[in-house]
Amino acid sequence: MSMLKRVPTYWLFQLFGWGMFIVVNVFFAYTWDQVDIKFIYRLLLYLGLGIALSHVMRWVINRFNILIKPIEQQIFGFVFITFFFSLALGLSESFLLIYLDLLRKNVSERTVMNFSKLAFYNFFASFSYLFIWNCIYYIYHYVQKSRHQQVDTLKLEALVKELELKTIKSHINPHFIFNALNSIRALIDENPLRARGAITELSNILRSSMQADKLETVPFEKELNIVKDYLALEYIRFEDRLKIESVNR
Repeated sequence: MSMLKRVPTYWLFQLFGWGMFIVVNVFFAYTWDQVDIKFIYRLLLYLGLGIALSHVMRWVINRFNILIKPIEQQIFGFVFITFFFSLALGLSESFLLIYLDLLRKNVSERTVMNFSKLAFYNFFASFSYLFIWNCIYYIYHYVQKSRHQQVDTLKLEALVKELELKTIKSHINPHFIFNALNSIRALIDENPLRARGAITELSNILRSSMQADKLETVPFEKELNIVKDYLALEYIRFEDRLKIESVNR
């Protein structure tokens, strides 16, 4: 199991996909009683060419960054690459089959004349296989891309929340809050009405701090009211020691 974890996912898919290709072909050939030496070397030939060309096809997809292009270009690239490599795979298989027959001296003039039909059949079969291969490859990367985007979105949201919390903390001085609460507590028995007003002033300041990052601009009147609330709370603490001067220019 540990060995499988060290194998790249791509090669696991490659081995599984082409392994299923062998199983399906052997099953139908056995069912129709067509398992012979020619079937075996043709199957092995196609398997070798299929793995090699599909690997090159993957390299082309990554080399030209087709997966990150606009959807129209992705579709065009998908069709073009599938067609091109299917043609290469079909022609390669046809040439090699005739070449192997020549080595075995088992080729006839009729076989050479029917090369175009053989090539067309191999191209059509190759297009079907590589089309499925590309569909799986594109779907896999689309799902992976969606997952990465979801993770990035969640990380970004968490970062935004963290920054908002830090901003709120930077706007609210904890010493000021503790001092204001102590002042309000002292007023509860002496001046309950003023204590209620002080609670309102403190809540206005806290509300303004929490909403500061959600607003691009703040009306001057609102900002001035917050300053007045702040000074009113400080006045409770310092009383006559706090002097407020307004400067007119």
